[in-house]
Amino acid sequence: MLFVGIGTTVAAREFAAQLNIDPALCFADEEGAAGDVLGLAKGIQTMWNPPAVDTMMKRNDETSLKAIGEAYKSAADNVGGFQQLAPAKIRDTLRQGGTFVMKGEKTLLEHYDAKVGDNCPIGDILDVL
Repeated sequence: MLFVGIGTTVAAREFAAQLNIDPALCFADEEGAAGDVLGLAKGIQTMWNPPAVDTMMKRNDETSLKAIGEAYKSAADNVGGFQQLAPAKIRDTLRQGGTFVMKGEKTLLEHYDAKVGDNCPIGDILDVL
């Protein structure tokens, strides 16, 4: 089993330490290249209900959208330890994940998170193991 996440190699090591797993199994996708190859969804529209995001984009100009982004970054930076583990570019935090179970080159399960909270059910994972 391998774990790949956004953030730095420091974040990947911290993830391993917090879960008490072998750090050799944890990898950082610092620039999002793996996410791009896998076709993982990204962008602010994936973080919330798309119609709500569309409305927000229509009623805010570029300056106010930048202010919202800076407020988000400031809040994230003030959560204990998050600043050191987050990707260097805040846009890289706006990426959805996925769950992929493979045996050799054969894909047993493929799940793409469409939005926040759209994680693969654990039962689906256990069923293919």
